[in-house]
Amino acid sequence: MTSLDRTPTSTESSAARLYLWLPVVTTLATLATVLVLALTGNGIAAAAAAAMGAAAGGIQITVHIWR
Repeated sequence: MTSLDRTPTSTESSAARLYLWLPVVTTLATLATVLVLALTGNGIAAAAAAAMGAAAGGIQITVHIWR
């Protein structure tokens, strides 16, 4: 008999799930740091923090084309 349950089985560990959130947390921390530095008048430090954050937490986009 065929099962109709399409619930995905989760085999990921908690460390793997945490690793998936790492770029999001890095990006949010960078944005908060840049915003605080910019609002306090440290434009050069804000630019440096933005450059370091972009290098550390770059955004990856994956496109799957189905034919």
